[in-house]
Amino acid sequence: MKTKRKITLRDNLVGYSFILPAFIGFMLFMAYPLFNSLYISFMDWNMFKGAEGSTFIGLENYKEAFDNEYFRIGFVNNILIVIMAVPILLFLALVIASLLNTKIMGRGVLRAMYFVPYITTITAAALVFSAIFHPEFGPVNALLQSLGVDPVPGWSTSVKWALPTIALFWIWKNVGYCIVIFLAGLQGISRTYYEAASIDGANKLQQFFKITVPMISPTTFFLVITSVISSFQIFAEVMVMTNGGPGTSTVTMVFHIYDTAFKQYNMGYASAVSWLFFIMVVIITMIQWIGQKYWVKYV
Repeated sequence: MKTKRKITLRDNLVGYSFILPAFIGFMLFMAYPLFNSLYISFMDWNMFKGAEGSTFIGLENYKEAFDNEYFRIGFVNNILIVIMAVPILLFLALVIASLLNTKIMGRGVLRAMYFVPYITTITAAALVFSAIFHPEFGPVNALLQSLGVDPVPGWSTSVKWALPTIALFWIWKNVGYCIVIFLAGLQGISRTYYEAASIDGANKLQQFFKITVPMISPTTFFLVITSVISSFQIFAEVMVMTNGGPGTSTVTMVFHIYDTAFKQYNMGYASAVSWLFFIMVVIITMIQWIGQKYWVKYV
């Protein structure tokens, strides 16, 4: 018994030694900044003097956030991006994944082609996308003009079109990832369902809506959750393509946090907005989680 106890203790110490670097990294770079930002959110924080030069102001930063026009605009823009982009992203990804799941020529090349934008850095992809959709010299507007469209959209330089342009870029950037996830889900559906449906006289469209869509609903639910959260985190796209403009048409909540924290150095307010942002994302996620029981079919 004595020997066994020593071996168990040694094994535990070895196991803990393996997870210790990851635990230290998590505490230093995740847990500490997280709870420190909560502390700072209740302060009029002087980032050059730290705690000694800062004063406790309670919930004033949170009150200021709800009175701030940029905070409200950022929240509305984030909701608009979710409404515009997420349904289109998931629909396109499912349709393309369904086609790639069939025996078509060059499907391996097509899968790689769709996935390339996802693994490309946002800065490089955004610069290429901005050039393609340039209002004067871009090939997209040149094509539209040749088709008789007049006036052509101003895309990222237009107050009306700037936010849809950001949403369109985000869809293009992330559709490859969603296709891969949908493909994994589609390949888990037994072919016997389709064979039985064919015997009963169901055509391909009926099979898609009566078999594929319900069977793939757990995968769809996962992608809905992750895509909504990802759309709320849009920042680099805005920073590179529009810098929040024209005017405030593409200001998002994360862009607003960055602007107040690292340009205006108002760390207390930025921390408060970050926590409000976190609470909003959690609430939206919980609503989706509760609503899944009405449309997600687990087999």
